[in-house]
Amino acid sequence: MQVWTTQNRKGRPKPYQVRWAVDGKPFYASYRTSAHAELFRGNLIAAANRGEHFDTETGLPLSMQPEPEVLTWYEFARLYAEMKWPGAAANTRKNTAAALAGVTTALIVESRKSAKAPDAKVIRRALTHWAFRPAERSEAPTADVAAALEWVADHSRPVSDLNDLDVVRHVLRCIGLRLDGRAARPSSSQRIRAVLHNALEYAVEKGALPQNPIDKIGWRAPRLTRQVDPRVVVSPQQARELLTAVTYVGTWEHQRGRLLMPFFATLYFAALRPEEAVELRLQDCDLPAKGAGLLTLNEVSTRAGSAWTDDGRKHEQRGLKHRARGEVRLVPISPELVRILRAYVDEFGTAEGGRLFRSPNGGRLDSTRYLDVWHKARGLPSRRASRHHRLRAGPTTCGTPRSRCG
Repeated sequence: MQVWTTQNRKGRPKPYQVRWAVDGKPFYASYRTSAHAELFRGNLIAAANRGEHFDTETGLPLSMQPEPEVLTWYEFARLYAEMKWPGAAANTRKNTAAALAGVTTALIVESRKSAKAPDAKVIRRALTHWAFRPAERSEAPTADVAAALEWVADHSRPVSDLNDLDVVRHVLRCIGLRLDGRAARPSSSQRIRAVLHNALEYAVEKGALPQNPIDKIGWRAPRLTRQVDPRVVVSPQQARELLTAVTYVGTWEHQRGRLLMPFFATLYFAALRPEEAVELRLQDCDLPAKGAGLLTLNEVSTRAGSAWTDDGRKHEQRGLKHRARGEVRLVPISPELVRILRAYVDEFGTAEGGRLFRSPNGGRLDSTRYLDVWHKARGLPSRRASRHHRLRAGPTTCGTPRSRCG
């Protein structure tokens, strides 16, 4: 190692330059004052005299190497959210942000001297709707959100702390609880754990962790109930009574229930997901005059909110669940549903593009609208509904007498 005399390059912002070489490779550092330059030069010479090894990349001895920057979980989680955002479904983006918010709050360390923590709900909102929403960062956050994020950034644990299995166990316990301390739903805990596991795999990929620490823990996921409770499954008679009750919701002018009865009938008779039925179009339906029919499904419409879609719309159109984009699903339907849909189209027609079901103003059917009608229909007294059912004569929208539909 060789060190030259400090040079004074007059007229420059940092005129005093120290030059040295390690294994023939030159390095230099500039300072505003000669005192700082000479101090740095003296430290280089002292390290060489002690026999310290000099790094050939930085030119500095071990004792003068800069402290490596500590990557906090908060900073890493934001990088992970940005990586996952492109191409992800809108609801996946929203669920990922919510999961990261839960994990991030579990990886906060407070000290006695630290400023008072913001309200937990403000922190959760700031993390979910700003920190882990890359599309939102083009706008400055509000004062309360900015304060909450600054506090989280100052109190977030380093990613390296997750090498401690006790820290990981603490996180797993926290994601099993809601903000009020009560147990979260098993499905929610498992979803957050899946995001955490994937994020830690990304940390391993980026070199922030040597291996995924969750794999070392014998953690049991909360048991999910996959069996259908027969007590909450409607019988065929109850289903038809509910469909009849739907037609009584709304005024005659708005006809909300009559417009939506075929929608609910499609969910029941064809076992469609609501997001599939919302995108059903007449050209996708084979509705013969007699006999069974066929539905061809190729797209779904989910309501995630304008904050999570690429085009800023509330709904996102995507391919069928668990299927490649463009792949279709064929669903045979009973003659009864064929009659209901044929009568519906004859009376009400279709919306733009041939879409069967729509809101009263002709727009895309929103979950808030059909759920409101469904809850009101369920709340109708059964005896009252059946009394009205018997008193009203004539055909229904399914094209059969009410005595046969109920």
